[in-house]
Amino acid sequence: MTTIDDLRRDLSAGRERLLAAISGVSEEQFKKRPPATDAEPRPWSIAENLGHLLQNEVLRGERIARAIEEDGASVEPLTPEQEEAGVQAGRAAPVPQLIHGLLASRREIERLLGEAAALPEGLERHVMHPRFGRLTVESLVREGVINHEAEHVTQILATRDAIGATPVAGAHA
Repeated sequence: MTTIDDLRRDLSAGRERLLAAISGVSEEQFKKRPPATDAEPRPWSIAENLGHLLQNEVLRGERIARAIEEDGASVEPLTPEQEEAGVQAGRAAPVPQLIHGLLASRREIERLLGEAAALPEGLERHVMHPRFGRLTVESLVREGVINHEAEHVTQILATRDAIGATPVAGAHA
């Protein structure tokens, strides 16, 4: 059984890996896209990955807050245009703004976990998504934030390699 402490520990470890994966990257490297491939005809830059992660984490926080407020509430998926806007915001925003946004969104997720911990069966409170069904607070944090961030750390490390920005120690996914 997953506990609030397990989730907090994994959130912290994941964020440390993300910060290690982007450390030492210049502003130019943050914005540079790797070469297109057949498998990835429109690869994202590191900044676009960060913009996407920020959008995703804010959305997950909103859904967790909604589950805490009204167990079983319905939520709507983002449109493809909304998802693309998050990616483009990453490309346009100054990198420090993205990082500050990610730090703030993580504090909000941790605050919401504290609220959930104060409720009976708090991690089991949920929202209903039209495509994914029942999304519990636990799954929103585990799959929607922790695992999703880990996938993008892997992508960022591959991007670093593709653009010639040598990764630093501790950044493995």
